[in-house]
Amino acid sequence: MANRDQVNERYYGQINSEESHEATRNRIHWICRHVQGHTVLDVGCSQGITSILLGREGFKVTAIDLEEGSISYAKKELRQESAPVRGRVHFQLKDISQFERPPGGFDTIILGEILEHFAHPDTLLAHAYRLLNKKGTLVLSVPYGYHPFHDHKRTYYAGSLSRVLYPYFDEQALEVHHKYLCFAGRKKSKELREAKPGVEHLNEWMKLDEDQFRLVEQQHVRKMNQRKAALDKAVQRIRHMEEQLLPLQRYSRVEQLDKTQAERRGAYTDGESTGKTTAESAKGKGDDVKS
Repeated sequence: MANRDQVNERYYGQINSEESHEATRNRIHWICRHVQGHTVLDVGCSQGITSILLGREGFKVTAIDLEEGSISYAKKELRQESAPVRGRVHFQLKDISQFERPPGGFDTIILGEILEHFAHPDTLLAHAYRLLNKKGTLVLSVPYGYHPFHDHKRTYYAGSLSRVLYPYFDEQALEVHHKYLCFAGRKKSKELREAKPGVEHLNEWMKLDEDQFRLVEQQHVRKMNQRKAALDKAVQRIRHMEEQLLPLQRYSRVEQLDKTQAERRGAYTDGESTGKTTAESAKGKGDDVKS
């Protein structure tokens, strides 16, 4: 199933909400700010907005994706750019495992919302590590916490993401933006890859998660209070309507009672006018049937 994340449309505010528009712009701009060097590999480039933005700023970008529709869309967008930008950005339908390392490697590799699609993230990270130059930079983003997407195979928090990345990259920045974890790190030397995170790192990751959980809890409490206030207001309106309808209902019941009594009185009067009781009338009718 194709993902069709429509990142370009969200970036330009053409679809979804204003909140989604701002979140997408914020996240992409964060990624662009942490790109280092000159050569960039954008893995899982989707519709190509990040690559094109970097191309406008003079970076030489190779962008790859597995979805033919996304690459076609990205190339169409690129054709609308100036000649210098078109010369700096190259979109390819390719898998990172098939990608050959260029001489010297890439200065920066971008993994924008890619890692969560891997059940075994080390597979992807090992290729990124292989393709970077000696002091290369990895910039990535993943959904923060659980996102119910059909192709998400892992859920990441600050601690779990950092532990996955720690053997490969030295953390330079780790932040949460609009429910997404954004990471930037420098490639580790092979000698340091066996090191384990220290207490300081663990405390930092725990604090980031605690701060984010607190914000989530505050948002839930705020929403619950808003819903309770709306419910209370609705209950008050219903009670007010009931109070207005009650006199009408009482009047209607009295009117119906009067009508019923009047009908009964009318029936009694009709019986008296014939000079016969109800039983006699019934007997007469029976005699008629026999005759």
